[in-house]
Amino acid sequence: MLLGKGTGSYMNRDNMTEGIMQKRGQGILFLVAVFIMNIGHPQISSFRLEQFLDKDKQLVAAGITRMAEIRKFYGQVNYQPVWMSDTNLQQNLLNLFDQAPRLGLNKEDYEYKIAAYGKTGELKMKGFQDSITAELRMTDAALHFIHDLQYGNVAPPIGYNGLDYFPACRDIPGLLAKLITANQLAFLLPGVEQALPGYDSLKKKIAEYGKIVADSSFKEVIITSGKVNSSNKTLLSKLFQLGFMDSATQRPGDNELKGKVKQAQKLFNVLADGVLRSTSLEAFNKPLAGRLKELKLAINTLRWLHCIQQSQKAIVVNIPSATLLVYENWKVILESRIIVGKRSTPTPTLCSKITEVILYPYWMVPHSIAVKELLPSIKRNIGFLDANGYQVINKQGRIVNPARVNWGIVSASDFPYIIRQSTGCDNALGVVKLNFYNPYSVYLHDTPGKSLFGLNKRYFSHGCMRVEKAVELAHLVLKNNTIAIDTLEEKGCLNNQAPIVVPADEIIPVFVLYNTAWVDSAGRVSFSEDIYRKNRFATQRH
Repeated sequence: MLLGKGTGSYMNRDNMTEGIMQKRGQGILFLVAVFIMNIGHPQISSFRLEQFLDKDKQLVAAGITRMAEIRKFYGQVNYQPVWMSDTNLQQNLLNLFDQAPRLGLNKEDYEYKIAAYGKTGELKMKGFQDSITAELRMTDAALHFIHDLQYGNVAPPIGYNGLDYFPACRDIPGLLAKLITANQLAFLLPGVEQALPGYDSLKKKIAEYGKIVADSSFKEVIITSGKVNSSNKTLLSKLFQLGFMDSATQRPGDNELKGKVKQAQKLFNVLADGVLRSTSLEAFNKPLAGRLKELKLAINTLRWLHCIQQSQKAIVVNIPSATLLVYENWKVILESRIIVGKRSTPTPTLCSKITEVILYPYWMVPHSIAVKELLPSIKRNIGFLDANGYQVINKQGRIVNPARVNWGIVSASDFPYIIRQSTGCDNALGVVKLNFYNPYSVYLHDTPGKSLFGLNKRYFSHGCMRVEKAVELAHLVLKNNTIAIDTLEEKGCLNNQAPIVVPADEIIPVFVLYNTAWVDSAGRVSFSEDIYRKNRFATQRH
């Protein structure tokens, strides 16, 4: 099920796992190396293994976190032990764990389950239970790794989850059993990794930055000078760390250096003019280790979205980059710039589904905007309402003549009206509004103010999302009702046209997420401002 229950279990990792994680000691790599030597242990029969798997208490005591999947796996291999008598298979698994850092995963998440059975350089198996526990821990670690590789090791924080989305579109125990039976575990990655645009670019960037950060001589660099010439050594060092120069000692000419600064500015989504203004310096001076964490969150978000995209369209909004991508069958079929909420009125993270498209929508001005922003203008000049196409609606839902309202006694605390903007060319929602349920009263919509889409930083709204390609997006949502959109395009913007509500033809999920590192439809990686100051890297694990 792509849209089914289960999000709660995904978003809140079992406390037992955290307890086991705390027991990790020093020298994990050494202990794992000892483990694969496979020092003598009692042989495990399929009968004893099946008996052990039948008891929850024994599995809990062994620290097993994926009991149902482990039972399913061993059922598919006829309850035969797969690790304890095959050092080559153990080595293949450890080789996969070694690749975790460059995949945006944490190697220690898997190795600690194995290392827990090493002591003073010697693997001590006193009986069948020790051998079985070690066997099952290997399988638990393998399943954990494949899960993280397929669905991501973190679930993106979501303020409202209207889908109960839980990525579970692949039989992980069955995949592991198949690979082991065919002696193909070493070739796991090509069969499991994503084909989404940008996945490979993120992985490459993670490998590049990870290699630099892991170097013993690595030091974070702070650029203090705005000079763009070879005398600015911290600039040269930073450009090397970011991958725009072959070495920190390289001395490019001024024009070449300016070109590299422009490339870095594009990476950080700031004005690419080769001048080191405060905005560029702020972006350049973010720690590389922090950038690496941003990339890891992004690649794991793509993994988390994997299942929803394989059989249906999915609209994905990323707030910091102020972009919208529509995926279908792991391809981007529409890309649009958007405008999102400013810092004081942020766009919330959520997931929901498009229910309807409204052509020529009214704008029902939110109460907070009406009393804080419009009421002062109305009191100064009642003509403000007519000039901007606003209507005053009373509690009975009737339009009232604003000239008959005593605006002098109307206040923010006593405002018994609704302000509605009539449909037309100047309507704040433009000609298209896409509705989806959420408790924040936000939605996707068109806008008459197109000029702001040309800016790199597009944080101007009260929380709703203005879409540059709103009409094209409506086309995708109303694929079986194109007449409505075609008519809209033919007639163009009409003043005082009654709103037309068109139900969505299919369930199209919409995800509004927050990733300061993200990718575009061409797979290009970029970093955006942490506009809402959310990057604390306190992520929810599964």
